[in-house]
Amino acid sequence: MRYWIVGATGAALIAATWGCRSGEPVGEAAAGGDATGGTAAGGGGATGGTATGGGGTESHAAACTLADQGLEVSSGDAATPSIAWTGAGFAVAWQQRGADEGDVHLAVLDADGNRLRDAVIEGGPGISSHPSVQRDGQGLLILWQDKDGTGSVVRGRRATLEGAVQGAAFELARSGAAESWPIAAASRDGVLVAWMDAGGAQLGAIDGGALGSATPLDRAQFPAVATDGERTALAWTQGDTILFARPGQGNTALDPIAHQGVAAKLTRVALGGDDAFLVWEDTRGGAEQIRAVRISAQDEVSSEVVVSRGEGSANWPALAWTGQRLAVAYYQFRDRYPAVFVTLLSPDLTPTGVELTVSGDGPARFPALAWTGQDLGVAYAEKERGIRLSRIRCR
Repeated sequence: MRYWIVGATGAALIAATWGCRSGEPVGEAAAGGDATGGTAAGGGGATGGTATGGGGTESHAAACTLADQGLEVSSGDAATPSIAWTGAGFAVAWQQRGADEGDVHLAVLDADGNRLRDAVIEGGPGISSHPSVQRDGQGLLILWQDKDGTGSVVRGRRATLEGAVQGAAFELARSGAAESWPIAAASRDGVLVAWMDAGGAQLGAIDGGALGSATPLDRAQFPAVATDGERTALAWTQGDTILFARPGQGNTALDPIAHQGVAAKLTRVALGGDDAFLVWEDTRGGAEQIRAVRISAQDEVSSEVVVSRGEGSANWPALAWTGQRLAVAYYQFRDRYPAVFVTLLSPDLTPTGVELTVSGDGPARFPALAWTGQDLGVAYAEKERGIRLSRIRCR
């Protein structure tokens, strides 16, 4: 294991609600461990002062603009959307909260955000939540968790790119954690999937409707996976450390890079060019901030950058690589209610334009991002108004 150290001050995971910063929990996953030390930021050093997202050049502000805001994907009480580009439009999966508090739904939209088809992926009496949708070859793969006593079950189902459900739901794994939060990334070599389990997390590969052998990640929390179609990346938290690895094929052992001294929750990872990017919620300052580092092809880790602005609690980061820039979406409490924001960063994590507010006037949370080659699709949940889609046009 290779270590890259910055400082931190320990803090616990703070739950967020629609209208305040305490009450309804985002999830019940244990955060594991305290964090200690100072803050690093900026460019390519190991330690230093704090850099905050903001500013940037005006050229990118003109290049990326909000094309559509708040297009309706669903109505009612909904949460935690996931979005994927199908090649012709968007696929959005989400948790629909009804009488049983949790079904999984899917909608397919065209490239302009017009809804074409809806489907119920899981509508049984149990509580299904935290869906993850991705394109897998010529179809869609949707994963989610079902509550099961004190634990949970990771399940999946397939659909066509047009949104027609294919076959029955299948069980992938049983987890001892009440919150398994499965997440997947499909590359040309197959589908990599990670989820939380009792005492840590698991990493496995899906072959058809079956899960191959899983690799345990001891004491891991909030695992995240990503792909650029050829390479894959894995990140997770472990106490006051974020770990990053490039999973190989077969049973190749992981050789993680450790970035210490953080108070990291809800880790995200993306691949862009020769680099990898880690973004996470961090509670060293008390309220959550969104922070980021870059890992080069030579496994050099940059100093941290604070992506979110101001002092309001910032949560639920989502990432997309646009070919030149890293898009980071998150929701933040800046006024009375949370709103969804998108910031674009250059490969050295310098902001490259103005921050975009992509949600409307109502409380908005849980953003997810997909890049089409020209546009960013941003799915998010509005309180009691369902799932919404905003589009950012980049030229």
